[in-house]
Amino acid sequence: MDTNEPPSWNLDEHLSAGEVALSRIDADYLHTTPEPICHHFSAVNPVDPMTVSVEATYRHLCLPFLSFGVEFLVDRLEAWETTNPDRQWLMTRIPAIFAAASSFGLYYQGWTWEPRNRQPIGATTIRVINKRTASGKGS
Repeated sequence: MDTNEPPSWNLDEHLSAGEVALSRIDADYLHTTPEPICHHFSAVNPVDPMTVSVEATYRHLCLPFLSFGVEFLVDRLEAWETTNPDRQWLMTRIPAIFAAASSFGLYYQGWTWEPRNRQPIGATTIRVINKRTASGKGS
């Protein structure tokens, strides 16, 4: 693995980090309703977007991801849902998406809870910053 690449977590690491993220979300006093959750992926065998269409390569994954209740955005290798994450969600959703990603030739990099006007909280191997907020600068 290239040192610039994010680490690859196993399922237990995703679930453990998810427990920590859930406690941080629960501590957010503004958290009262379902919010957007983004699931992040990267390709096991990345395509060169200069020679191959990323959309054409991964378009076939939209329907399978929809069956999990998430909308897959091909151009960004992300899947979105709006929910109120809790432990039951963590223990059912994350193993299913982790397994699906692997079977689809993707690495599951984790998830982020992304409420409006605040920084994301999540369990992911990559850093996600909301640059649409003033607090997004330098975070």
